[in-house]
Amino acid sequence: MNDLAPGDTILLNGNPAEVIKTYSVGDLEYLRAYVEDVGVKTVCIDDVEIEREQDQFGALDPATATQLHPDHESVSAEWFDLRSQALQLQIAHEQGQLLSISNSLVRLEPYQLACVNWVMQKLRQRALIADDVGLGKTIEAGLILKELTARNRADRVLFVVPAHLQKKWIRDMDRFFDIGLTPADRQWVEGERRRLGEEANIWNQDHQRLVTSMAFLRQEEFRGELDDAFWDVAVVDEAHKAAKRGESPSKTSKMVERVADNSDSLLLLSATPHDGKGEAFRSLIEYIDPFLVAEDQDLSKEAVDRVMMRRGKQTIYDDDGERIFPNRDVGTIPVEMTHEERQFYRAVTDYVKHVYNRSEQLNEPAVGFAMALMQKRLVSSIGAIKATLSRRLGNLVDQQSSSTSLSEEAAAYLEGEDLDEQDQQKAEEELAGLTITESDAQLEEEIETLRDLVSLAEGIPVDSKAQKVRRYIQQLLEEQPNEKVLLFTEYRDTLDYILELVKDEPWADEILVIHGGVDKEDRARIEDEFNHGQSRLLFATDAASEGIDLQHSCHIMVNYELPWNPNRLEQRIGRLHRYGQDKEVKVWNFSFEDTRESEVFEMLQEKVESIRGQLGSTADVLGMLDDINVDSLIMESIRNDEPASATKEELEELIDERQRTLQEWYERSLVDTSTFDEESRRKIQEVMDQSEDVYGSEADIRQFFELGISALGGNVETAGNNLFRAELPDSLQRSRDGEPYGPFTFNREFAMNHDGIEYISPDAELVQELMQQVLGSEQGTVGLKLLPFVDEPGITYNYRIRFEDGASEVIREEIMPVFVDAAHRDPQQRLGQRIIEGDTIKGSPNEDRVRSLLDHQSEMRSSADRYVSQRVESRRDKLQERRREETQQELDDLEAYAEAERERIESFIADYERKAEAGSNMDIAIRKQRDRLSKLEERIEKRQDELQRKAQVISLAPEVENICLALPI
Repeated sequence: MNDLAPGDTILLNGNPAEVIKTYSVGDLEYLRAYVEDVGVKTVCIDDVEIEREQDQFGALDPATATQLHPDHESVSAEWFDLRSQALQLQIAHEQGQLLSISNSLVRLEPYQLACVNWVMQKLRQRALIADDVGLGKTIEAGLILKELTARNRADRVLFVVPAHLQKKWIRDMDRFFDIGLTPADRQWVEGERRRLGEEANIWNQDHQRLVTSMAFLRQEEFRGELDDAFWDVAVVDEAHKAAKRGESPSKTSKMVERVADNSDSLLLLSATPHDGKGEAFRSLIEYIDPFLVAEDQDLSKEAVDRVMMRRGKQTIYDDDGERIFPNRDVGTIPVEMTHEERQFYRAVTDYVKHVYNRSEQLNEPAVGFAMALMQKRLVSSIGAIKATLSRRLGNLVDQQSSSTSLSEEAAAYLEGEDLDEQDQQKAEEELAGLTITESDAQLEEEIETLRDLVSLAEGIPVDSKAQKVRRYIQQLLEEQPNEKVLLFTEYRDTLDYILELVKDEPWADEILVIHGGVDKEDRARIEDEFNHGQSRLLFATDAASEGIDLQHSCHIMVNYELPWNPNRLEQRIGRLHRYGQDKEVKVWNFSFEDTRESEVFEMLQEKVESIRGQLGSTADVLGMLDDINVDSLIMESIRNDEPASATKEELEELIDERQRTLQEWYERSLVDTSTFDEESRRKIQEVMDQSEDVYGSEADIRQFFELGISALGGNVETAGNNLFRAELPDSLQRSRDGEPYGPFTFNREFAMNHDGIEYISPDAELVQELMQQVLGSEQGTVGLKLLPFVDEPGITYNYRIRFEDGASEVIREEIMPVFVDAAHRDPQQRLGQRIIEGDTIKGSPNEDRVRSLLDHQSEMRSSADRYVSQRVESRRDKLQERRREETQQELDDLEAYAEAERERIESFIADYERKAEAGSNMDIAIRKQRDRLSKLEERIEKRQDELQRKAQVISLAPEVENICLALPI
């Protein structure tokens, strides 16, 4: 084996290997080699089998030239085409285009793809996506995840979302992107700890895509594990809930900071990133890039623009320069109470005030919370408050609420955690039954009061608001019979009350209903019926305020009552006021007149609409209201018998203060929305055009699938227009009890419009398995084609070219076909591509020409190598220039950050040293600041090393994947 040289490729005991060196120890000869999937091994040559790895021509002999033709097994044109298509599928993820265009079942809007393209062009995919409500941040996040998945950079994925949105994320990722998310809840934790052992870090596993709630992940038991875990991609929804506020960051903000620090790609999603203060917004920016701005420096527009994408509904235009989103008109329909209703309202409010004050005196906030819930239900409907009073009375009579100990869900709800509707309903019912009394006499007194209130409620069979809503719907359907109406209420009790009231109306059988108890399959069916069927009415609780799209069928909304959280109202309106709506959205809020709540909320709604008109962004207004506790203001006014005007005045002062701060930020353009206009559309259209067929056209994918299935022993049959079924080969069989696989389609539009039809996308699991099997076969490494456009015999060499950065991440990868003619040794890339794509003519080639190609292939390969080396050098130079520009900006930012932080810490040290010279004991303070300075230098050095590795562009050796003998007819 003295002829083995470093770099030679061999088979070592049947495994591919590369020679590092050979040497002797005494009389024994040893081989040191890198063995694929094993690593470096040193073995005695006498003890192993070593074979020279043949190149593509190894199995061909010039003497066999007379036997070769396009259908010959050793040079099959069909297998060559299959292998070439599989190679293209395998490397498409590194060509720089947007791949999600062809492999997602969602209607993609240009402005959404512009966001995805902006994120994917960044050196690191870390961004705050702050698009307005209804623009599709969920879709944008899913598209980015698909892009990262295609680039093999999304093995470990973590979604951190509010609890009530977990099911929505699971549903949307599966429905639109074929991405399965595992809910990481208590059941999952216990199961993983049993499976892996108590010492294992269950959060730090490969091949793991999790979705969990903010409340669950922030538990102390996970703190150490989160510090030691790493994610390829982390997505935080409603990220403003994790922003830092005040001197003591919340558990949620600390948890998200850990996740942000331990993730490669990071997406923070929030329509309301700014609350009218600077601190919370700045913390979100720092999660994305902690080195962007030093602690004592202000955020700049340039810094924010580098990490935040923000578009509003008012700033997105179509090709004609018209705004995509129509206007909306929000109005209030006042309802005058009857004498009986007013008496009842006052009696319940007095009761609420009495128990609320007692809970404050005895420091029982859960009971006070229960009273706030009761007051909300009072202004919702007589049905809701009667049900609540009756349940509370039953609980107290049965003495089920003698203690204020709470279930886990109720405790979480009390702390402000968002729950899904069913859990929220259970928590509210539990809280609504709580009371606190100092004696049995007090308890009996409360029970009697409740009996009186229930009796008063029973004396009002139908409230005035219900009557007015019923008349409104009746009149609308008579005057505009083709219109549809979406009605929202906050409570299931109110929904049931309305349905009972209108059960005898002529339009009652047209009412569709969605609430928290409706499962996802029924919800999808109801949504489809309302959008496309004859039913004109959809009555829903807030379970429908997220996750359904009704803009194509409806533009009229009725709010039976206003939720006390303005964000909830915006989520409701967002079901209609979103992309695709072509009419002005009409929103009617029904409200009892002359109540504390109606006065406060009418002012609040007018204020929101007024500021929205001035700033052009609803999201910014809602952001600045996010941490204003409206519930507390109203309950305090009830407790203190203050008039509604006092509460309104206090709330107005808070809002005005926030508006002034927000206006200042607008003037500095820190949170301004970017405009998506004609030029923006033109630029992303260029990317879309380049990306549309990056994997090949629909016809190409179909051809690869059909030929591949057939080549492996299966069969694909047409089952209708755009529909297919398949008898899969054994190697790809799915357990279907012998039934054909399907129905499926290759048409993305068809799959989006028809439920139950599987979409065979380029990255579908079945296509990927087929690709691996084709590439795992030895067939297709050499092909032979007879082509009418080839004038001279030659060989096309299909090279794989790859570039990595210093962190071993693939920057670019492509297949480059190079044709070299036998007569002149002239390399041509364009003709090489035509030969790869061309369909051969059946027949037998001239045997002398084939023999000549085989005899001279070595010289022709040398010519192709020289050509490819020049192309590789040119591409490398361009990539290096781009990488240097990208990393230099970050290195400059890092140096500016480091310099500012050093000066700040050194000024502390200098100040403490002066105090020490004056006689104060400052040893601990000085030591602490010097430790901070040392840690700063460590962090800066680590980040500089990362960026310098990113700046490197390393060319890997071009490899010939397969070759094609091309001959004229």
